[in-house]
Amino acid sequence: MTPFAEIFHGDRILEIKMQSNEKNTFDFEAFVSFQEILNKHANNPNLRVLLFTSAQTQFFSNGIEPTLMYGKSESDVRRSVEQLLRTAQTYFHFPVPTIAVINGHCMAAGAVFALFSDYRYMVDKGGRIGFSEAIVGLNFPSIPTIVLQDLVGVKATRDLLFTGKQIKGPEAKEIGLVDELFSAEDLYPEAMKFAETLSKLTYNSSRGMKTALREPYRKQMESLFQLDADLFTKVILSPDGQEGFLSLIEKRRPKFST
Repeated sequence: MTPFAEIFHGDRILEIKMQSNEKNTFDFEAFVSFQEILNKHANNPNLRVLLFTSAQTQFFSNGIEPTLMYGKSESDVRRSVEQLLRTAQTYFHFPVPTIAVINGHCMAAGAVFALFSDYRYMVDKGGRIGFSEAIVGLNFPSIPTIVLQDLVGVKATRDLLFTGKQIKGPEAKEIGLVDELFSAEDLYPEAMKFAETLSKLTYNSSRGMKTALREPYRKQMESLFQLDADLFTKVILSPDGQEGFLSLIEKRRPKFST
């Protein structure tokens, strides 16, 4: 099974559905595949909106597949980190509005992809969203930090990152991290209804508004890319970073040395 399904609804709505595994974690091939799909459709003149969905019921995405980063060489970790950052930036700058349909748990790198969407619709019960890097001894890249601060404010960003807190839908909506909450039954139909509204935009409106919203971040992303890649790679390779990923593999609490 390929990690993503591409589904067109008419010629103006594209749905990209994650189906990599039961938790929709990203390995290297998944990051590459997602970027390739985005690049393939970016210049489609008919496209007006992208729905980002999950084939799973319990997880939207649980982030990085831990085996991707554990016990690997410096060059392999750097290669994976840089691909993660490139894929996330490609998604952030995708030229039409994007809607993340968060139907379950949404963590770490998965939450970054949700954050990098223009809209976030989330299930009202049974799902949490959070940036859990601190819990497993990691840092957090500066670019999603900037985007998160712009969305929910400095204080909420501080609390989410330092605590690694994984919050339920109502709290996520209260702080502005998600836009709308719906029952599991209504989530996808409501997201599709909104996608159909956005699909009525003209080519110039759809792409022009997206450019206005995203272009101010481009130079920051380019200037901070190497800093983020270097620091994230270094932290992942540290003893605590490796212990964090091993704890995920072994499904236990990490035992840090520092």
